[in-house]
Amino acid sequence: MNAEHTNSDNNSQNNNLENENMQNNLESSSSHSHINKNNDKFHFFIGNIFDDIDQIKLLINLRKKLRNKYKLKYPHWNNKFYTNLIYLGYFDMYTANLYMDSIIKPLLEALSEKIPVLDCNYTGFKVDYDKTFYKISLKINDTNNVLESIVVPYLHNNGILPVFDKKKIIYKPSIDLLYYKHSSKLMDKKDINIQLPTSGFKINHLSLIKGTPVKYRPGTPSIHDQMHIEEIARYNVPLL
Repeated sequence: MNAEHTNSDNNSQNNNLENENMQNNLESSSSHSHINKNNDKFHFFIGNIFDDIDQIKLLINLRKKLRNKYKLKYPHWNNKFYTNLIYLGYFDMYTANLYMDSIIKPLLEALSEKIPVLDCNYTGFKVDYDKTFYKISLKINDTNNVLESIVVPYLHNNGILPVFDKKKIIYKPSIDLLYYKHSSKLMDKKDINIQLPTSGFKINHLSLIKGTPVKYRPGTPSIHDQMHIEEIARYNVPLL
């Protein structure tokens, strides 16, 4: 089955550019130094936008429990829930289109035709800190370990390393729940004493995602900033 696109983005850029030229463009665009006005750049991810209303309600309720129980200071969150599989980078739209059209979209088309619908579960909490905000996320995996053993390594090895050869670290799949500035009761995942959701969910598509920072500020942009999340392309997997 061919991958289906729900939204067509801008017209394709030159698909025949060599990797060396593309790498120069991407590394220049993704450099965060001396950025004082960043409203012409966006964060890009590969993941899975949540459509299941019951799962969305479940995650909203879990987020509320975390806020109330641990008295989180200055909490914020994104407008949509999504599985975070690969962070692509922080680019202007010209560079992003070049990268997506030449490398990322063909990979997603090929991958979405090969993997089945995935039955997934929540496996634990995770707390990260970027020196500005803490982030609470849910770790996930599918019953056959397709995400960690096939999907993420395939995208990293073929979509990230050919352009960003220094990005060696592969992060485990997760779902961002919320971000906060401080909590006297919660500094580490070991402090979270809330039951994980027991109902699983399905991944039946891969999403190309754009995150637009809600508030623009001087300094280095962070994926812990509040973002407006937009699915710019969807690749449905075969219903076997």
